[in-house]
Amino acid sequence: MTKIQLAPRIAGLALRALKTMALPLLVYGALCAIVPSVFLRGSTAVMMVTQSITNVSIGWAMVFGMSVGLFDFSVGALVVLAGLFGVYCSQLFGFAGFLVGCMVGSLVLATLTGAIFSFLRIPSIITGFAAMLVFESVSVILAKKMMIVIEPTYLLFGRTPYCYILIVAVFIAVYLLFNYTKFGYQIKAIGGNEAVARNMGINTARLKLLTYIVGGAFLGISSILMVSNMGTINPKINMASMAQVFTPMMGVMIGMFLTSCNTIIGVFIGELTITIVSTGLVAVGMESRLQNVIVGIFLLVFMSIQINARRIGSRKRGRVAAASPTAV
Repeated sequence: MTKIQLAPRIAGLALRALKTMALPLLVYGALCAIVPSVFLRGSTAVMMVTQSITNVSIGWAMVFGMSVGLFDFSVGALVVLAGLFGVYCSQLFGFAGFLVGCMVGSLVLATLTGAIFSFLRIPSIITGFAAMLVFESVSVILAKKMMIVIEPTYLLFGRTPYCYILIVAVFIAVYLLFNYTKFGYQIKAIGGNEAVARNMGINTARLKLLTYIVGGAFLGISSILMVSNMGTINPKINMASMAQVFTPMMGVMIGMFLTSCNTIIGVFIGELTITIVSTGLVAVGMESRLQNVIVGIFLLVFMSIQINARRIGSRKRGRVAAASPTAV
């Protein structure tokens, strides 16, 4: 390939990278203008990335199910219950018990949720709400019978650079699984048109169950990160665990609508953007309830812009095609 041929490719990649990073950079730039004393520090930018890690890992776990139209609101309660199981196992078997406990607990709970959805044919939203209530109740019962604080020596993945090493490893695994495996191709086919995918011979019911199981494996890592960051795990009641679902879910929605990059990279950008918005609202002293309103409005504005941009683009392409001499 000659230098002349290579130049447009490099320019195209640079433009796509700029478009991809535009959203968090614009939001962060606005916060720098509003609160320069806080956001013009390099340590603040690093803190933003670190704070988004847990939500990024949950978002990557949810992207498989959401790609086929599944919305599981039990994810927050699942991560908490798996974390409790990991903390309990750490008291019996040490650091290895903590890691294995979180992973096995998450896999078992996710498989159970997926099996209820698949075999009872209950809509994913209803299944998620039911599982959330059960997981929350079990978490509260367990927390009363055990010590919920983990040994400080086991908090390896709550510190740098180990948290970054772990999230990079998760990114590589999710990226390859989503983009370069038969499983990834099939869930994208189902997400595009389930009826067509079924006619192509894809077992959609089995694939949807697998999205729960695969997502459960990555949620185990999310549980490890959450416990490692906090040093403890606090159960939620009365559907309070849904708060841990909405931010990752919004990030996945943003990532799926970012056409300038791959979905997995888009999810990271979405989660980082939501984290920047939330942290910025805290920095300006906004009340927590009003913060949720602003974040919700931000998501609605972004989604409406993206959806309308696609519609306008498709209309323009239709007009060009109709005006083309070859269209006759």
